[in-house]
Amino acid sequence: MRKRRNVLATLGFSVVLGGLFLSFSGPVHAASGEIKIKVLAVNPSPDRNLKTTVTHYLPPEVVSEEDIVEKAGMEVKFDAQKKTYFLAKEVLLKPQQTMTLEVRVRDVWLLDTEKIEETRKNLDRQISGLMGTQYYETGKLLYDKALENLDRIVAEQNQPMGVKQHVELYRAHALQFNEITENALSLDAMRRLEEEKKKGVREARFLIEAENPSKDPKTITVRSLLPKDITPDDVLDKQDFNVLFDQEQKVYLLEKQDQFTAHELKKYTIVVRDIWAIPDETLNSFQQQTERLVRLLKPTPYEKYAEEQGKIAVGLIEEIRKLQEEVASSLSLEDRIRAFVMNTQKLEVVKAKIRDLQQLFLEIPEKKEDPLEKLRILIKKLAEIKNLVLVAMGFSPNKPITWWIIFGIILFLGVLSGVFYMAWLKKLQENKWVKRGSGELQPEPPPSTDAEKEKEKEESEKAKE
Repeated sequence: MRKRRNVLATLGFSVVLGGLFLSFSGPVHAASGEIKIKVLAVNPSPDRNLKTTVTHYLPPEVVSEEDIVEKAGMEVKFDAQKKTYFLAKEVLLKPQQTMTLEVRVRDVWLLDTEKIEETRKNLDRQISGLMGTQYYETGKLLYDKALENLDRIVAEQNQPMGVKQHVELYRAHALQFNEITENALSLDAMRRLEEEKKKGVREARFLIEAENPSKDPKTITVRSLLPKDITPDDVLDKQDFNVLFDQEQKVYLLEKQDQFTAHELKKYTIVVRDIWAIPDETLNSFQQQTERLVRLLKPTPYEKYAEEQGKIAVGLIEEIRKLQEEVASSLSLEDRIRAFVMNTQKLEVVKAKIRDLQQLFLEIPEKKEDPLEKLRILIKKLAEIKNLVLVAMGFSPNKPITWWIIFGIILFLGVLSGVFYMAWLKKLQENKWVKRGSGELQPEPPPSTDAEKEKEKEESEKAKE
């Protein structure tokens, strides 16, 4: 059985506090620049007086006492913990008495029109800067969409509506306006749109159901919270709903007023961008990384371990693809979100397996350098250089005549080297007797005779005496 979306069919906004019934409602008068907040105090007892303190917290956008135009006799206080102003007044209520306190505050829930115009000018400058680039066409689409959203914000914030709706609409507008100002023509936005133009937008649909329990026709406010992380830009078809923002739950919501006949049940099909699907490009990338790491680890001692881890990772990727296909046509967002959570967990396991395989490379022992291997590599490189030289000279290294040319060159270089060697030896012999410290050659002394040798010996003995 399909679960219904979280829908609130209400006629106003109210709070019950300690037997005292408080509420604020009423239309917003944008032209006057003020908002009227009605605080109701009710004594439900039929026979006893009630003395109590009426307390009403103002929205956090009221940042100064000057924003409170009419206090209705209530005292303005500041809650340091909640960082908001609140009004308090001690009252005495008779049995079943209702007291209405009307507070007026300045309408601070309107975007500044000057800031909106400044954003328009900035967008004009940005699109002009893209003129002549590859992103101009895509940027123009984003530019037109941003201007359309600005026009919609201006139109919506001037519509008369209840106080609570006006405040929540402002919060949604403020978030959208900041997104337009900062990221409307960002590079990421243009690339994302380019991708969507090529492959189309993946959509998800869900139903909002609302029923009038009364036997009389009624105008009912239908409210439905949007899933977390869904932004107004992700709502592709909102069925005339206003997109508001719930400050307490920090999520966007849809709201509209509709006419219901007696006991009528209405269904609204909402289309949003499917943000709960992991892109195929991401899955393919992780699978390719895994398979490549397994191949690189084959000639190592970790080959079998790598194969097992790779099988686990690839198997999980296939499971992710299968589960995404199963929920692709489902109208239940709960099924899509549940599948996305499961697939995200599986993808984290895949990432962990890839990290483990990468870290195995640090465990592989380094190979010792083999001198013979280095020599073989050197010979191989010389052969490659030789081939390049022959090709540059116009010869093919594979033809027999080429080898004769190679041998001829080697023989010529050998003879030339021998001639140079003999000439060098001869020159060395001629320069054997050179006076130290001068570049002048000295003649080689003639060989000594026996008489000369005997005379030199006698002179040497006399010198010793």
